[in-house]
Amino acid sequence: MRFSLQSGAAALALSASIAVAQTPAERREPPAEEVPRGQTVMERPRPDYDPLGVRLGGFLFHPGFAVRQEFNSNVFATQRNRISDFITVLQPSFNLQSDWNNHSLGFYGGASIGRYWDETRENYEDFTLGTSGRLDVTRDTQLFGALSYRRLHEERSSPDDVGGREPTRYSIASAMLGAQHRLNRLAFRLDGTADRYRFRDTKAFGGGSIDQSGRDRDQLGLKLRTSYEFAPLREVYLLTGVNKRRYQEERDNAGFDRDSKGFEIAAGILYDLTGVTFLDLFVGYSEQDYQDRRLKTARGVSGGLKLIWNVTRLTTVTGALSREIEETTQLGASSYFATRSEVRIDHELLRNVIVSGHVGYQNDDFEGIRRDDDYYRAGVGARYLINRNFSAEGGYTFRKRDSNVTNADFNENVIYLRLSGRL
Repeated sequence: MRFSLQSGAAALALSASIAVAQTPAERREPPAEEVPRGQTVMERPRPDYDPLGVRLGGFLFHPGFAVRQEFNSNVFATQRNRISDFITVLQPSFNLQSDWNNHSLGFYGGASIGRYWDETRENYEDFTLGTSGRLDVTRDTQLFGALSYRRLHEERSSPDDVGGREPTRYSIASAMLGAQHRLNRLAFRLDGTADRYRFRDTKAFGGGSIDQSGRDRDQLGLKLRTSYEFAPLREVYLLTGVNKRRYQEERDNAGFDRDSKGFEIAAGILYDLTGVTFLDLFVGYSEQDYQDRRLKTARGVSGGLKLIWNVTRLTTVTGALSREIEETTQLGASSYFATRSEVRIDHELLRNVIVSGHVGYQNDDFEGIRRDDDYYRAGVGARYLINRNFSAEGGYTFRKRDSNVTNADFNENVIYLRLSGRL
């Protein structure tokens, strides 16, 4: 297996290098009319390089495949006795999207199959399948729906990692139903969501397995967004939402009843400044109350921010900030407030060459225990569009955690190269 994966990655890398040498790139600034409002350099359509897809009646089908080769300096995210390894990741995918004047229906799927060269017990097979659609009842009324199923693995850097011989495998089955209606400048959107988390038992060192059934849960949510457009592409809005989280086991392995219910209320503004700067900001209050009185109620300020600044038609600066309550199974902790921030710069060096850089910070403040984690990350990368069907990208990422818990600190360096093809 190792020989075939490494040989395949090397062959793709050689093919990409030959294609790069044979494909001329012309530097030019796109005309103003080619830049859609609100789109970043990365999102912008590129008619000369976008895949055409395969027409299937009223649908467009885009199959794809990618090989990612990376080196990780600390695969177990440990403070001491760090172990490095190479990982080859195969990533098949597909997207089937309708091309209708009214209504919309799409299907998508993909897999991420990781193979470690030495630490083979860390191998994983993740995949996603889903569908989403929109029904245009009238010009001012739409109905939305979505279904998805994901099988994932838990990162070794997660505070909830149980330290098994293999990574923890889990699945998320999700459903969403929504409706939107507009009355002149006033609009309402109501969304209901349901997520089912299921964790598999993990093999333990020394034999046996680690019981994960206490982490299985169902999460239900209902959110209403009420907005008023006071000027074209500028609006204020109010967010209100409630949720309920119910665990399958009455008590987890430590004897806690982790069932909870919560709510959120926030006010926000969506602002488009002459098609150059776009702001989406909301600030509010969230609370999550737990059935077990020994688990501390999480309450406090929550919110989010997304800022897009198209400095020029070739450069985009994107900023993001969020604060929300997340679930955890840390002993004695009810949950934690996750505060995340990131600034990213994307620049179109050539029409088919995009360079990027980002820095980010995250703070996880646990409720009920004295644990506080700070994460720092930074990275650079570049993407080369070889032609309509092939692209290559590579880069470097650094990540670090500072924690007030003994031996919880770590840092890692990741270097990667990804070669992909898409019809």
